[in-house]
Order: sequence, then C-alpha cells, then structure tokens
Amino acid sequence: MKICYKLMMLCLLLPAASCQKWLDLKPQNEQVSDAYWTNKAEVEAVLGAAYVKLQGAVKTMLVWGEGRGNTLSLGGYVDVDLLRLKSFSLLPTNNYAKWGEFYQIINYANMVIKYAPAVVEKDPAFNQATMASFLSEAYFLRALSYFYIVRSFGEAPLILEPYMDDQQAYELSKSSKAQLFDQIVQDLTVASNNGKEIWPTVWETKGRSTKWAIQALLADVYLWLGKYDEAIIACNAILQSGKYGLLQGTVNNKNNWFSIFNPGNSNEGIFEIQFDYTKNQTNKLMEIFGSNYNWIISNYCVSLFTENAEDIRGAGASYETVAYKLWKYLGAEGNTTIPRPYSDQNWIIYRVADIYLMKAEALIMKGESYYPQAVELITTIRSRAAISRPLEAGSTELDILKALMDERAREFVGEGKRWFDLLRVAQRDQYKYKEYLIEQVLLGVSGASTPVIRSLLLNENAHYLPIHADELKYNKLLVQNPYYENLN
Repeated sequence: MKICYKLMMLCLLLPAASCQKWLDLKPQNEQVSDAYWTNKAEVEAVLGAAYVKLQGAVKTMLVWGEGRGNTLSLGGYVDVDLLRLKSFSLLPTNNYAKWGEFYQIINYANMVIKYAPAVVEKDPAFNQATMASFLSEAYFLRALSYFYIVRSFGEAPLILEPYMDDQQAYELSKSSKAQLFDQIVQDLTVASNNGKEIWPTVWETKGRSTKWAIQALLADVYLWLGKYDEAIIACNAILQSGKYGLLQGTVNNKNNWFSIFNPGNSNEGIFEIQFDYTKNQTNKLMEIFGSNYNWIISNYCVSLFTENAEDIRGAGASYETVAYKLWKYLGAEGNTTIPRPYSDQNWIIYRVADIYLMKAEALIMKGESYYPQAVELITTIRSRAAISRPLEAGSTELDILKALMDERAREFVGEGKRWFDLLRVAQRDQYKYKEYLIEQVLLGVSGASTPVIRSLLLNENAHYLPIHADELKYNKLLVQNPYYENLN
C-alpha cells in the first residue's frame, strides 16, 4: 500500500527547541527510526504531527460529509470532480477517493502507542501520568481517523503497527466494517481511561483530545452500531459534566449563536480543529464557500429555514441571501455584511447541540415510549434558535426521525455531517430506511438527473467511495468496491 507516511513536523504544539531537535535527526528514509524515541519532547512531536495532519484533512472531511448530501449545492464555479461525487459517479482516479491523510494520522498514532511507554524509562520528565495522557490522545486520533474511513469506504485495511521504513513492503487486505468498528470502540474505551478533562489553555482544551471529546465520538459511534443505551450514557456524561452548555440566542440577534464559528472555541465547542492565521495556520473554507464558492446552501436547505422565519440560524447567520454563500464560514459576525479578514475558522467536529440531537436519535430508536423525551431535546435546540412554533413530529418512528434530521440539517449545514446523517439512518435494520435516503438525496439534485441517481442509489455499494487507483496499484491485496469497477 503506497500510503505516504512521511513525518512533517510543522511545530503546531511544540516550542522551537523541540522542533529543531526533530529536524536535526534527519532519518535517512524520512521515517521515524527506533533511535528517535528518547524523551518527552520527541513523543509530543509525533503526536503534534498527527494534529497537523488533521488540520490538512479538513477539506476531505467537508467533501466526504457533505458532498453527497442535500444541504449544499454546487455554486458559481463547478468543480467537475465534485459534480461526479454528487452524482455518485466518482472515478477511482479522483483525489476525493484518497484516504492517505487519515492513514498518516493513524501511523503517527501507532508510533506513539508503540514507542511512548518505553520513553518513561529514558526521560525522568516523562512520567506515567503524562505518558498515559499522550496515549489517550493517540487512541482517540486513531479511532477518529478510522471512523471517517469506515463511514466513507465501508471496508478498509486495519493497520495497528507503525510503518517505519520507506522500503518496507506494505500490502494488506481490507477489514470488514464490523472489524473496523470493533477497533474504534476498543480504542475509545482505552482512551477514556486517561483522557484529560482540561488542558492548560482554551485552544488546547477545545483542540486536543479530552475526556469529553472521547465521549462525543463514542456517542456517534454507538449510534452507528445501534447501541442506543451506550450512546445515551456517553451523551449524558457530557451533558451532566457541567463543562459545556448551549449558547443562548435571542430573537433578531444572531451574534451570540454566530460566535460558535467566529471567534470559535465557545462554551458549546467540544472538539474543534484549531486554526490561527498569526501562526500561519489557515484553511480553504473561505475559498470553497467564498471566492470560488464551489458550494452554496441548497434551495432545499433554505426552505427548511424559511419554514420558521424567526430562526436565528437562517439568513444572515448560516447563509447570506444574495448568492446563498455559507455565511457561518465567511462572516465576521451574524446579520451583517462584514466578511472575515482571514481564513482561519476552526473546523468543529463536535459541539453540544450535536450531543442533544444524538441523544434524541438514540431515544427515538429505543421505542415509542421514549418519543416525548426525544421531542423535548429537539425542542430545546429549536427554542435556542428562537423558534416558537411547536415541533410537528408526527407519531411514527420515521416521522420523528425526519423531524430530527430536518433539525440537524438546519443546525449543522456545512459542518460535514449531512451525508453521514442520512447514511446512518438509512442503514439501520438492514437498510430499513433506504428509500428515505434516496428521497433526501434527490431533493438536492436537478430534476433531469433524478431517475438516474435513484437507480444508482438502489445499489448499496454506491453509498461508499471507490478505493483510489494508486492504492490498488501498489497494494495487490486490495479489491475495488464492485460498484466502481465499470465506471468511466
């Protein structure tokens, strides 16, 4: 498998001296050799490299999580690759089919897991508690990476040992979804034992793995696995921690809610990938949604907001009404036309609103007697958005799930969740709600292509991405997703 695991230490988390020490090592094959692991700073450098790589994966998270959903549409500049993604005809040669960023993070995590324990004996400053905390971060980052991979590809190689040598032959077959999910749960269970509650700074507490980020990811994973009691327990751990709360907004005042995105790291944020232009840490979100505007908010999503004119998350907050650009990433504040000066928005993976709605979903799936509790949680999010109209949820499981999914669409548009939400709901009980997935996807495509996309989505393999052609070339044990074998 030609996954490039070359360590790029960009000094995200470390002082200059530590970075310089790393640069002085110069392994001949650009991998981290066994001789590297001598002190705490070196362990943290590899861990820091994983977070740097996570920064670089934001565009991929956006594309994988939103590109096949229905809350975003292609904008003024139409990227042909995005068009193929949205029409479920992505070619195996397309860059959006590359999983290398996440396997790089996995490799850094594997290095820390394997080598960090021995460093305790070499460096008196590196005690057991610190080492255990670093290991917790590594397990979390590995689990998060595999979670993105399994939801996007279904099956993929499960790698638990570090790739240490450029000359090493590395061929592995795919593991099943069940095997990948089992490993994710195992990693998060281990991580939860030594996760930190807080770090010394706000940006670290929001941007590095914590006990609460681990619980948020666990809740998400348990929803996918249909383990609803476990998901509720994980959600409750966060909601009852006293560490987080919903930011409250008021009618005709969008700025408080908007502060979730600018400046970010709000009391609502649980895990946010950090960016700071003063440290040359920027992303492409303003380019994607602004200058090129590959994506704009879809007509369907606009209609969800206009159902409740008082919704403070709508026009002037989530989007602007001229070109329907996603304002939550472009604006300096809500309900103004003042743009952000720099593209250094945090990428939010989990915030408290997500926890409320994940718990609601778990309750719905537990049965009719739990519907009132679920509706109450959804209503809490609606009330925070200043929506006064009572929730019209219906009485069946699917009716209430639809109401929940509509609320998630409003709350998280452009946050990399919509496709994953639709797929998670559809897959339950042997694809019980496949038709719901198809109907939702069709709301975001043009009328002429509707029959074609409907026929494509009947094939469940179409719900996953192709393995990139380069991976198949260098790893002869990999087998292509059969849906893509005859695409051209």
